[in-house]
Amino acid sequence: MTERLFHFYVDGSEHGPYPGLVVPRDTTGLIGPYCSPAFSRLAAEQIVADLQKDNCGLTARWDGEVLTFDWTRDYDGDGGTEFVAPDERGLYRIGGRWPWDYDGPLDAAERHQAALARSATRSAAGLPPNAEPVAVVSAAASALGR
Repeated sequence: MTERLFHFYVDGSEHGPYPGLVVPRDTTGLIGPYCSPAFSRLAAEQIVADLQKDNCGLTARWDGEVLTFDWTRDYDGDGGTEFVAPDERGLYRIGGRWPWDYDGPLDAAERHQAALARSATRSAAGLPPNAEPVAVVSAAASALGR
């Protein structure tokens, strides 16, 4: 079965949505509260940023391309560490440490809107707060002296 795009939220929090891919087959446990959706690096970075806002005993940090989760005994009674490396597509399978809530699968229009939103966010994020708009003139217009 083909992977489908869902919006994931950290259950019981205001965190999310994070677009993630899963194979939606309940019978094999690939989607549910403790599944491990495949997230882009951008989504994984947002998960880490949101996690840092909480003081729940679970933390995350980047070591190059590897994402490391650490948790204390207060978090689950045992404490531990988990390393999440990107797969061959550059996606991070994150899950199992907290329950996910999710919406989806997203239809084609929602996927298109999500892609537009991500694109707009990326281009705006790189601009300094006092950046001036830049006029773009096509080669044809400048050749005509406009």
